[in-house]
Amino acid sequence: MPILNSDGKKLSIFELARMYNEPERLPNTTRVEINTKRFKFGYNATISSYIATAYNSSSEKIDSIQGYFLEPKTDPELATTINSDTAIQPGKYQIIPRWSDKQKYKWYLKDVDGRTGIAIHGGRHGNHTTGCLIPGTGYNVHKNEKGDSLTINDAANKRDELFEFFENYGNGGIKIDIGYPEEL
Repeated sequence: MPILNSDGKKLSIFELARMYNEPERLPNTTRVEINTKRFKFGYNATISSYIATAYNSSSEKIDSIQGYFLEPKTDPELATTINSDTAIQPGKYQIIPRWSDKQKYKWYLKDVDGRTGIAIHGGRHGNHTTGCLIPGTGYNVHKNEKGDSLTINDAANKRDELFEFFENYGNGGIKIDIGYPEEL
């Protein structure tokens, strides 16, 4: 259920961002937790599966969706280097709405070590991201002389579904845990 303002209208993304920066204003109703597993590594991109789960204030599961994320190629030595065009470090991050009209995308990962502007947005190929996560319904592996080239399917629709999930259930916070199969 979306958060409504005092006039009964759905809060704008900017009003939500102000609430995230003032946690005492957040209603303690629902939250979202996303667990990812990186499992496919190409020369141009990384694929992970994810499950986003919504919980009520009693920590009971109330809804979930799943899909895949495409990120740039994985290079642990460069994961904390700005503009490195690699996947970010595995870890736990808060996802927050944009807080300025100057920002291009709607949802961002907060406090990513050594990196800024890591967002969730649309795209299809590894060259459509320099660290961000592109959601999709599936992925493709294209074999060539360089190795496996990875692409994501139906990114725009999956992005919209994920963003609606955030807006419906993320008013108590959104967290993502990015890991590898053996870590989760």
